[in-house]
Amino acid sequence: MDLYKQPLLFNLTPFSRLLFSILLVISCFALTFLTGVVMAGPLFGIGMNDIITAMSDFTNVKTVRLLQYFQVIQSFGLFIIPALLAGFFFERNSAKFLRLDRTAPWPVYLITFLLMFTCLPFINWLITMNEAIQLPSFLSGMEHWMKSTEDEAAQLTEVFMNMPTVGGFLFNMLMIALLPAIGEEFMFRGLIQRLIKEWLDNIHVAIFISAFLFSAMHMQFYGFVPRMMLGVIFGYLFFWSGSIWVPVCAHFVNNGSAVIFAYLSQDGILSGDYEDFGATENTFLIIVSGLMITGLLFFVYRLKPESRPDLIQNEPEK
Repeated sequence: MDLYKQPLLFNLTPFSRLLFSILLVISCFALTFLTGVVMAGPLFGIGMNDIITAMSDFTNVKTVRLLQYFQVIQSFGLFIIPALLAGFFFERNSAKFLRLDRTAPWPVYLITFLLMFTCLPFINWLITMNEAIQLPSFLSGMEHWMKSTEDEAAQLTEVFMNMPTVGGFLFNMLMIALLPAIGEEFMFRGLIQRLIKEWLDNIHVAIFISAFLFSAMHMQFYGFVPRMMLGVIFGYLFFWSGSIWVPVCAHFVNNGSAVIFAYLSQDGILSGDYEDFGATENTFLIIVSGLMITGLLFFVYRLKPESRPDLIQNEPEK
């Protein structure tokens, strides 16, 4: 390999790459957040000392705009920028490293679209089961903290989901659906899943660990199990399709459908809560939904087996 073309951190061990990636995420987030805080003053007409206090007042329109602003910054600073930089440092080609340069055949995207809707009864059943979990009495303090954290997250989501205008709806499709789909898949599937595969040499373990970390990152404990299940689905979609754009599309459909349902509900076109979209108490439908997840993932596996790359191997030098 030409030394001038060799990636800067090409010789790091898999575990060292993981540690470096963690430091990269922390550094990028700190820099982008601090930059965002500095820019928030002139953009929103608020002093830096008052930003933290203002962000707790969800009834203030300016506060909501400020929270949305930091949500966008988080997508870039915590996920997108670190993942792209890691791809450059490890392979000098972020698109190749993260599998941005690969596409899947159109039936894979169609199956992915169907999968994200047929999985809803099973995912919502997991939500119900997860919410029913009670910790032992000696962990009551932790349980209280978990519930308060969950309530705060739910309150913030409700604020974001208030979309009185078309512009608000389109912005939410960007902030809640598109940017998280791109950023979180770049990070958890494109980077972390690959690095854990390099380290442990077991793709299935890598998929489940990255899904665990993906769910833990959201800090919503009573939605941990269903979100981890979605992470597992995204992980296998990535591995079996060979393209990061497949789980990105799945993630976008999952988040975007909630935004669309909430917007249509507010306009009176649909009835019900967006959080209950796809939920059912029918045991037969829940079982069918679980079977459909397995079946549709199997179709993805069968459609293009030759594009399931070993995600830790670099292509040979010419």
